[in-house]
Amino acid sequence: MKRFLHLLIFVMIPNWLQAGENDLYDFLWLDPDKSVYVLQNKIYPKDQTFYVDLGYISGQSNAFQNTTGAQLKAGYYFKEEWAVELGYGTYSHLNNSTYESLKVINGAEPFSRKANRLTTAYLVWSPFYGKINTFNKIFYFDWSFGIGVGQLEAESNLDSVTDPSKPNTYKAESYNPAMFKTNLKFHLNRRVHLGLEFQNANFQAGSPKSPSKKKWRQLNDLIFSIGVSF
Repeated sequence: MKRFLHLLIFVMIPNWLQAGENDLYDFLWLDPDKSVYVLQNKIYPKDQTFYVDLGYISGQSNAFQNTTGAQLKAGYYFKEEWAVELGYGTYSHLNNSTYESLKVINGAEPFSRKANRLTTAYLVWSPFYGKINTFNKIFYFDWSFGIGVGQLEAESNLDSVTDPSKPNTYKAESYNPAMFKTNLKFHLNRRVHLGLEFQNANFQAGSPKSPSKKKWRQLNDLIFSIGVSF
């Protein structure tokens, strides 16, 4: 019974959680001198390949703006699991219903910090890959993580919000955020892929409560992309 339970647990493990091509598993129910190599051949290897992605940005951080944008990024896998990547994003903003309601109720402009442009440089680690069977068709995917630095060009009405005698104006700001992200890349074929990415930028800036005291702020984006590998 114990051997049967061990075998059942192993069979139920999803494909994408199994090991890479060179990993070794030692199973307890085998003889001590026996080993099993688990092979899961990669249909779309990444080693020594380039990629270029074009993405649509959905901003998640500005409570008073509907934020959208476009992103262009390019990267190179110098090893199967490691890549370097450069990216550039541009943003646009529209006042949302929360902004308009607050302005009507309070009769004053709410504080808003708008991202305009974001340039990034990442080191990307892709430790997971797998496949999913949907509508009798197998799709392969990679799951990666990135850490890097950026240059954020933004603007805010911090000065005018803290001084009611001033008209509402936006002043340019610049930051160098610490960047983090995670990405799911679905391969349509050997060359074309779709991406879903969450990107997080962390930077220090003031607020209306304490304009001169800088605290950590965040800029979070969801990015939907299409790209090519070669």
